Amino acid sequence: MAETKDIIDALQSGDNLGAEKAFKDTIQAKVGDALEVKRKEVANTFVQSSKVEEDGEEVWRILYSILWKGWT
Repeated sequence: MAETKDIIDALQSGDNLGAEKAFKDTIQAKVGDALEVKRKEVANTFVQSSKVEEDGEEVWRILYSILWKGWT
């Protein structure tokens, strides 16, 4: 991954193509890292939502069995 220093060094030496490449590499890495963090957050939310739904279904089964026994 290129760093800000690489971009500045390339610009100072007049290497505009090198600066462009370093800039693109830096941005690509930062965007990729941010997307990875967001992907993990979304995946974690999905897993938690699934767990809550499963727990909710279990609660309803227990309530149903308690109420059904009370009516019979």
